[in-house]
Amino acid sequence: MATPSFTFASETETTGFEAYRDLYAAGSDVAATGAPFHARVDGHRFEQLLLFERRLAGVAHSRNPARVRRDDFDHFTLQLLCDGTFQGGPIGSELALAQGDIILFDMTRPQRTLAEGAHFLTVALPRDVVETVAPHAGKFHGTILPRANTGLLGDLLRSLARRRDTVPAHSAVHVSRAVAEFLAIAIGTDAPGAAVPPARLTAMRLERAQAFIDARLGDSRLDAATIASGIAVSRSVLYRLFAPAGGVAQYILNKRLEQMRAALRHSTESRSVSTLAYDFGFSSESHCSRAFRTAYGLPPGRYRAETGGGRTTSPEDPGVGAKALMVDWVSKLY
Repeated sequence: MATPSFTFASETETTGFEAYRDLYAAGSDVAATGAPFHARVDGHRFEQLLLFERRLAGVAHSRNPARVRRDDFDHFTLQLLCDGTFQGGPIGSELALAQGDIILFDMTRPQRTLAEGAHFLTVALPRDVVETVAPHAGKFHGTILPRANTGLLGDLLRSLARRRDTVPAHSAVHVSRAVAEFLAIAIGTDAPGAAVPPARLTAMRLERAQAFIDARLGDSRLDAATIASGIAVSRSVLYRLFAPAGGVAQYILNKRLEQMRAALRHSTESRSVSTLAYDFGFSSESHCSRAFRTAYGLPPGRYRAETGGGRTTSPEDPGVGAKALMVDWVSKLY
């Protein structure tokens, strides 16, 4: 079975830059740098990994704090510069990459990249795949990884780009694990025996509480008393567990909003906004709409329209464009 793929080339589009900006509209804000523009993107989807080979000129991508809050992206990306001029990092702290450098991005945090005649590889990996072997990867957001440690990782990414069509479908899941393992080698590990806050008992209680909430999120009657009883702790202990998250009620609301947002972005989600609101435990559609707008700046229906969610055709159907595939592929990382 062939690897699901698409190709975008600006020279074949009637609108050029506008078409490229629209391709990435669901994930980043794209701006022209003033230099002559050119773009070619070859995208490939594996199990739990996306690979993009890009040749860009005159392009800047950014994800400011408002964009990060609005999106539901929770994955990591790696950028390997093959040739050309490329800068990247936290907004205002971008660094120039040399040929062969790899930079790591945590998509839950603001970032900016600028490409001028750059040929580079981008790999997207789910958070759980990365953090299983590199639990502190987020600390390296916007960091150019140590050159002495990235040889194996760089070789693997280049080989994957060359041999992408030879990976058997049943073996594709191993590709993401291999990339994550090599990333763990590249960033190293913390010293053995390093303290990991919070205390283990608190962490275990919090994990139990979160699992209890996740399993009952659709119940509009879910409250602190129910959770405390369900995990056998007092309400005062429960309140302390969730104080960093703004409290138990706020945590539940945030989880419902996250699920609502993810569903609205998903290409195969056919439920109405009203049905989704009740399915995720909101007391009413109006309550859901107000909370959603406060959190993400748009009402649910408009958010769905702008992010391409609710599409009824299969993403693999002939004629489905690169933008639709991009949205669908990223949604499947979660």
